[in-house]
Amino acid sequence: MKTESKLKSQTYYKYRSLEDFERFLDIIVRQRLYGATNRELNDPMEGKFNREGLIKDDFESIHKTLGITRICSLLTKQDTKTFPDDYLMWSHYADSHKGCCIEVEITDRYNQEWSLIEVEYTNQLPLLHEKQINDRIHHILSVKAPIWHDENEVRAIRIYDDKEKFGSQSPYYYVKVKAVYFGCRINKEKRDFYKKIISKINPKIDLYYLKEETTSPSFFPTLEPIPLFINGKTFLVEYLNYLIDHNDDDS
Repeated sequence: MKTESKLKSQTYYKYRSLEDFERFLDIIVRQRLYGATNRELNDPMEGKFNREGLIKDDFESIHKTLGITRICSLLTKQDTKTFPDDYLMWSHYADSHKGCCIEVEITDRYNQEWSLIEVEYTNQLPLLHEKQINDRIHHILSVKAPIWHDENEVRAIRIYDDKEKFGSQSPYYYVKVKAVYFGCRINKEKRDFYKKIISKINPKIDLYYLKEETTSPSFFPTLEPIPLFINGKTFLVEYLNYLIDHNDDDS
């Protein structure tokens, strides 16, 4: 498993729908991601653990602490990839390619109470040998079934001191937004609308949209990133070159 220092140095993706546009803009403007409770996550197996060797007081402590814990899920950008091209992730988390994928880096700004952990994929429920309750919670929330393996997930976890602080203190994990990729099913009118808004809010955020690229009539198409707005400039030249290159291929 990687150290927390190593995890902080990596780049991550956050796939999401654009249906809740207010929340999307909050990410762009305030550079932060919402931390969910384990019951808000999409896997009903979240928070499960092996009960072997535990007593009643252990169960009560674990369930109480899980109830005041927040999780921010991040998908690791793989070294072999230059952009988010995972069809499955786009289908599951980005509104069937009508949403977006946000590329982020980790910042220490406001995140002192959060810990980063790498998810382990195994069929076995976590067996809790740890004595400290926070260590037990981290262990429970760092284990998922192998069917989720393709997510390559890293989690930011915050355990609050008590229920009152859980309800009153910030639920957000702060990041630095580097880029936004729009799904291949978003039409040009909407892409231009999103580009106009985001480029005005923060011109340092690079913008792309994904296009299906057919390399052979015998194979499924792949995803290709087309730049919209890079380094504060609209990327018309590269897009025209892309069209010219592919017209030459068709001729």
